[in-house]
Amino acid sequence: MNFHKLTNYKRVLLHKFSTLSYFYFMEQNEQLITFENNFGFLKHPNETQFNSWAKNNTFSLNELFPTIQKNAICPLDVSINSTWIGGEEEFNNLPFFEEKLQKLQVDNPEKIIAGGYLEKRALYTSEMYVRTINNTFDRRNTHLGVDFWLPINTPIHAMLDGEIICSTNDTEHKGYGGLIILKHEVENFHFYTLYGHLSKKSVAEKKSGDFIKKGTQIAVLGDASENGDWVPHLHFQIMLTLLDYQNDFPGVAFESEIEIWKNICPNPNLLFKLEGL
Repeated sequence: MNFHKLTNYKRVLLHKFSTLSYFYFMEQNEQLITFENNFGFLKHPNETQFNSWAKNNTFSLNELFPTIQKNAICPLDVSINSTWIGGEEEFNNLPFFEEKLQKLQVDNPEKIIAGGYLEKRALYTSEMYVRTINNTFDRRNTHLGVDFWLPINTPIHAMLDGEIICSTNDTEHKGYGGLIILKHEVENFHFYTLYGHLSKKSVAEKKSGDFIKKGTQIAVLGDASENGDWVPHLHFQIMLTLLDYQNDFPGVAFESEIEIWKNICPNPNLLFKLEGL
């Protein structure tokens, strides 16, 4: 058995997952994380603890969006199999897509339009989603979080006490725009939550190391000029580790690596337990 200890996670993720069976990752030189890809054993050390904790703790959408006062969702499928929207061209036609969302919201006034965990999408068109290995072209296309489609300036609040690990403005086309990552200490382990597509001003008001109490406003949603060029929405994601990322974390994965990524990034609906999400 050949073990490889790697500290440059991005290099490993982009170039090695598809060819090596075992990887050791060092997170901040403290925690060794083992994944066994070819043999199907993919387990983060905190996965069992997180699942047990999440089973016993349920959160309301009102805690995340207290000004919206809705706690049910209208599921939205924007995958490659969606019959609601016609793929990349329509999705990236922002006025068209926003008009369709508004009509859907009118038809579902008591619900938040949401969905997307592990959806395979044909929407990620910028170069940062692309890699070439051995002359083979590949694109990240599998979504690792949940999207909540809400208006600009919608306030986002902390559902748990947390420390700001990252507060930055991602200027990449089709990136996060305003991005905040929180670290949550619960019981005897920790995990992270990610909030993407925020306004530039609201993330500038926060800094790494700040402590955010449960119920405190984190930020507000940004418009297309500052959120990565998307129709306004919150990308909400859970991570059991940040690996060696500091001011970024993937929100979309290569389909060939999804068995690894879905263990790092559990389903956010483990917190909400909502039908259809």
